[in-house]
Amino acid sequence: MILGILGLSVVFAADGAVELSYRAALERALAQNPTFKGGLLDVDAADGALLAAKGLYDPTLSGNTDVSNNTSESTREFGEVISTNKAFTWGFGVRQFAPTGTTLSLDYSSTQSRFRYEMRESGFVIEQNDPIFQTRLVASITQNLLEGHRIASNLEGVRQAAASLDIATAQQNATRQQTLADVATAYWDLRYLQRLAVIATHALETANEEQRIVHLQVDQGTLAPVSRYQVDAAVVQAESGLIQADNDAQSAGDTLLLLVGEAPGRSVVLTTEAAEPVAIDLDTAAVVAVALTNNAELKAVRVQAHASEMARRHARHQMLPQLDANLSYGFNGYEPSSGAATKEMFDGELRDWTLGGTLSFPLLNRADRGAYRSSAANAAKGRVDRVALERAIEQQVRAQARTVIAAHAQVRLARANTALEEKTLEAQRALRAAGRAIQKDVLEAISKLNDAKAATERALADYQLALIELERLKGSL
Repeated sequence: MILGILGLSVVFAADGAVELSYRAALERALAQNPTFKGGLLDVDAADGALLAAKGLYDPTLSGNTDVSNNTSESTREFGEVISTNKAFTWGFGVRQFAPTGTTLSLDYSSTQSRFRYEMRESGFVIEQNDPIFQTRLVASITQNLLEGHRIASNLEGVRQAAASLDIATAQQNATRQQTLADVATAYWDLRYLQRLAVIATHALETANEEQRIVHLQVDQGTLAPVSRYQVDAAVVQAESGLIQADNDAQSAGDTLLLLVGEAPGRSVVLTTEAAEPVAIDLDTAAVVAVALTNNAELKAVRVQAHASEMARRHARHQMLPQLDANLSYGFNGYEPSSGAATKEMFDGELRDWTLGGTLSFPLLNRADRGAYRSSAANAAKGRVDRVALERAIEQQVRAQARTVIAAHAQVRLARANTALEEKTLEAQRALRAAGRAIQKDVLEAISKLNDAKAATERALADYQLALIELERLKGSL
């Protein structure tokens, strides 16, 4: 892992500058980078969605109570009758839906009732003074025999939610890898630009010293007057280069501060030096194998492809008719007291049961057929995307492995060029002192040496960035 043991956090110097080590930059990015924190929230949201999907199979407890009073009129064989019924009912029930496509329920109810009958013509009244208690306990089971018998199909919602969580986790890991890569790139880019500013400062100091020497020699008559204008132009060019280098370094510093979650505007002091390039013998096939296993983006695509395939199978199963078998069995009690009614219910003397089935099948079934065609297309696209990304990552890893090797060679070449330009400058100054070279040759040698130093710093930065990109592709940042 590129973080290893986390280093020190950001240190704010008294003058407002930020001292930042490489490890501290990575640590702060994982703690405060907005994009990375957003990925963590996406994972939390997906985890909540999975919990909600599992909630479909949670048992449900319900309770009810009601009071009723009903007055009606009817005609019987002995004349018109006004009926009044009063009742108080309470009960509770438990329901459970299982992944097997089974719905289980158990319901209990108790009703306390009174009645009053009045003959309209004769005025004769029949009234129940003592209440009657009726209790009922019913257990029922409904089993889906065709469309809902497949557990994998019934769990499709949970599986899709779990896949969404896996995808969000993989994407969050990909965001983590990209965030670390962005911070690492910004860190080493800033180091390179700060080194360019140092080189530009030295170039200005060298140009000022050359200006002093040339002006003195022109005044002494040992150099042509045109040399004065040449060296003056070189000083102005060096000043302009220093201004541009400072501006670039400050902009890069602001970029790094934003990535690590800090406010821009402060100067940044980098406390970590670039690793010394070493010869690397890369086993490209082994690196490709690691990348194809651990690459975070590829993991997300694979999970998505698998989820799409399972959705296709679920959609195909959904085209079956819906056939439900229903069974219920109940016990009843009917007595003048609640206890007696309950005892009678549990004695099982008053029983009832039902057994039946329900078949439902859309005549054209266009909804299910259309859903299957859509799911099949999504599954096929998922397979295509997975294969394409696997090939792209393999190509990128192979190319990046070559880039790492080339970057190492470029560092050695840049250092060799710097050493050559230093010797060339020494020779040009010696020739100028001997009157065998003009000032323009010396200025050109100074410019080439500065360019060589800048190229060396660029090569060192490119080497660090090449390693970082290779680790990102491998999923091992």
